Amino acid sequence: MDDAADTIDELGPAVRREPDAGALGMAYQVVIGADGSRRWTFVGQRCLGLNGVSAEEAMQNPMLLYEMILPEHREAFVAAESEAIAAGKPFDIEVAMRRADGEVRWHRIASMPRPLPDGSTAWDGLQIDVTERRRIAGELAEQRRRLEVAVEATGLGFWEWDPHGELVIWSERNKALFGLPADAEMTISRYMELLHPEDLPNVREVYENAVAHGGGDFSVEHRVELPDGETRWILTHGRVITDGDGAKLVVGTSLDVTGRKAAEERRALLMGELAHRAKNGIAVIMAIVQQSARSSQTVEDLESLLMARLQSMAIAQDLVTGSGGRPVPLGEVVKQTLSPFGLARIEMSDEFEDVFVIGDIAVGLGLLLHEMATNAVKYGALSNRTGKVKIVRADTQPGMIVMHWCESEGPEVKPGPRKGFGTRVLESAMRTQGGKVDFAFEPRGFEARVEFPSADPNNPLGRTRRPETP
Repeated sequence: MDDAADTIDELGPAVRREPDAGALGMAYQVVIGADGSRRWTFVGQRCLGLNGVSAEEAMQNPMLLYEMILPEHREAFVAAESEAIAAGKPFDIEVAMRRADGEVRWHRIASMPRPLPDGSTAWDGLQIDVTERRRIAGELAEQRRRLEVAVEATGLGFWEWDPHGELVIWSERNKALFGLPADAEMTISRYMELLHPEDLPNVREVYENAVAHGGGDFSVEHRVELPDGETRWILTHGRVITDGDGAKLVVGTSLDVTGRKAAEERRALLMGELAHRAKNGIAVIMAIVQQSARSSQTVEDLESLLMARLQSMAIAQDLVTGSGGRPVPLGEVVKQTLSPFGLARIEMSDEFEDVFVIGDIAVGLGLLLHEMATNAVKYGALSNRTGKVKIVRADTQPGMIVMHWCESEGPEVKPGPRKGFGTRVLESAMRTQGGKVDFAFEPRGFEARVEFPSADPNNPLGRTRRPETP
């Protein structure tokens, strides 16, 4: 009970004394007999100021004050009164009443039971005008509602917690952020259960640091596990309000930052991909320069060879750039690379039309195809008028592609004494991606078996589809 009930309890038999309860309101006393009869035994003089009728009029007509209660509030009043009488417990309710002059005011009516020797019960009570308090409370509630609506439009949820208890107060938006219904009852234990286990120690540490430093603001990002299994990232801003005994109140906001965290992860992944591709590109260029220098007799030969090989690399890189970094069609890589050699005697299987590769593989394949075509023009099937080249697809394990380069009807080709440029390209550009190449110098013509991972064209990062583990 609050101050009004305490005052009633103190009045007891002296309830008739003036002034009425120290100007708290109108003191009154009703006696209810053992047979259920009731009579006013006292109505304070403040009755006129509160209700517009005198105390004498109220004493003469026991129903006068009751009939002032608005009809829509009478049922609740009767129910509360009946329950209090049956249980012999304090009665306390707020109702709207229409004064004798027609003005509607809100009143709080509270009384305490006191058994009498004859078996009846005296109810000593107070009637207090709470209209102004309710008006202020209503205005504050409306201001808070407007503030919550305005702030929640930005995605923020409100919360409040008394560190000395379990119960926490969450706005509907805050509950929605954690996947909870609007009517869910929240406790600090339930909140801890929703936190991702790996983030819970950090959240505790951030809060405890704020308390240890005498209160103040704190901020922490953490994951929450929603009831449906979804994981979200929440940015929590809080303020610890302290007094002499430590933390007194903690208030704050919650904001869903899952989208931002996902964007940050994608950005970090893309930066890693770019760094990886740049490193591979430098390694390929170094291999080109090194191998070209070994096979060149003059500066002019080196220049010509370097330009041809770098041009083939540039063609493949243009395809990668044009795709925005996404996987590129293998068929386009083959056609663009081999076009300078004339496609009349180069036949490619249609089975490559639906094959995609990531940028590193495309650049490496472009260099390898250029090198094999150059050798075919100099020494192999394309060095005479009858030779031809077939590029077919062979079977292999899931997630991998095999491209088979077959030369026929050309002069006899003999293997060189050293590892060729194509092998070096594959080692530098494709090794980390799972690619490999095998050469065969058959009597009917040169052959190469090139194996590499395919890529998912719908993946913006161009992630390679790795072979499934048996």
